[in-house]
Amino acid sequence: MSSTDPYAEWDAAYVIGALSPRERLEYEEHLSGCGPCSQAVASLAGIPGILSAVPADRALRPPHADPSLAEVPATLLPELMDSSRRARRWGRIRTAAVAIAAGLAGVMASPLLTERQEAALPMVQTTPSPVTAEVRVIQEPWGTRVELTCRYAVPADPGPAKTFEYAMYVTDLLGSSTKLATWMASPDTTTMPVGTTGLTMKQIRSIDVRLTKNGLVLLDRHL
Repeated sequence: MSSTDPYAEWDAAYVIGALSPRERLEYEEHLSGCGPCSQAVASLAGIPGILSAVPADRALRPPHADPSLAEVPATLLPELMDSSRRARRWGRIRTAAVAIAAGLAGVMASPLLTERQEAALPMVQTTPSPVTAEVRVIQEPWGTRVELTCRYAVPADPGPAKTFEYAMYVTDLLGSSTKLATWMASPDTTTMPVGTTGLTMKQIRSIDVRLTKNGLVLLDRHL
């Protein structure tokens, strides 16, 4: 990842989900052939999990509502990312959680944990349809993040374009299913829904895509 690499500063935006769907696809294609950028993403991968551990009521509370909470400076996240990049050059990753905890006035403090990311896995059609998908299951310190790339091809039978609502479910080893995300899609579109669960990867039996109107399973992937 040289100074001339146009993607050199995309790692932080990718990790925190600030890229658009088009930019995300573009950057993931770049990552497949760029080792330094892939390492940069891996070293920042624990940050979303750390931030997600902050209780919502406290994270959203205005600073003036609690005198013990100091306002988080706008420069906190850029400084955090720069600190992590410097740590990589020194041959180790510093605990970004310490910087976050300081900015959030003692909400939490924990070492930065590195996620384990699996390759994108093709989903298997259980019901014939123009919908296909690949799923990426990513272990986080707090559970698992599931990223789906779902494509709705143009049907062979021409006709009025139809828009359907879909849902992504996770099923654990005991057979209990939980909805992780929903989205709308129509022909010739690609959607990238993301869901999270407190289950670890070892506790997940399968991921599936369903039509929400009748619960029909279109795609499935056993882990």
